[in-house]
Amino acid sequence: MAFTLSADSSESISLREFVDHVSAHVDVRDTDQLLDAADLLRALGNNPSLLADELNAELRTSLNSDSCYTADGYSAQTLLLARGPGFVVRANIWLPPAATAAERDSQRKLNSYQLPHDHDFSFLTVGYWGSGYATSIWEYDPNSVVGLPREHVDLTFLEDTTLPRGKVMFYRASRDVHSQEYPEELSVSLNLLVLPEEGPSAQYMFDPAEGVITGIVPNAAQNRVSLCWLAQHLGNGETADRLDALARAHPEPHLRWAAYRSLLALERSAAEDVLAPALVDDDAFVRTRARELLR
Repeated sequence: MAFTLSADSSESISLREFVDHVSAHVDVRDTDQLLDAADLLRALGNNPSLLADELNAELRTSLNSDSCYTADGYSAQTLLLARGPGFVVRANIWLPPAATAAERDSQRKLNSYQLPHDHDFSFLTVGYWGSGYATSIWEYDPNSVVGLPREHVDLTFLEDTTLPRGKVMFYRASRDVHSQEYPEELSVSLNLLVLPEEGPSAQYMFDPAEGVITGIVPNAAQNRVSLCWLAQHLGNGETADRLDALARAHPEPHLRWAAYRSLLALERSAAEDVLAPALVDDDAFVRTRARELLR
């Protein structure tokens, strides 16, 4: 389950010290070693000038550039602080409710507030600034899920909790589901995020009350799905071969299925031939979609 870790370090370290230590001494794909890094992340969270230093550096870069697109890894909600072998360090910004309904709706979509979802990566997180958000947490067995819209999922409720300053928590990839509420004040969390070995995969949105999957969270994998959709409309003679290779070999099943669908749009007269490999795909999501389409 997602759980709170005992991390009461009063030490303060720099971002460089944190990244160097994790790079040299922590195999982030080993859960036990990752959990042992909780004290280290807490020590990074104790650094009062961490984000001020990073923001100042970025502002200097912006001042010396004619482009407004130089903030690599920065968005309205996330600041990418550093990269290491198999991991990234980032800060997430959590905003309290805005004054208008339209602004609150924008915040809700940006921060996924009140939207139960999982992640395709494991991560450690520590409250860095402010009182933090409240969150509800469930868990499920990803091996029992195909990934279809409105598919039933056995979600087990774990707890309602918060992420105040100094608290460290661990979330497991494609197993822990959480839903954040708006914080009462501006809050910031730091994440040690483990990059998926095989690249991005599907992240789901859930309705715990009904116990169903309601959709897919936009991420890098979904961006490639959109690329497949575009390919069926704008592709040339080479596109079909590229889509076929993607459909047969990519590790992410939702992307494989998107490639099959786009390939089918380009080669409608050969539907059975196009979908034959999909019917025996290793993943149940692809097989189910192919059978539905042929029916």
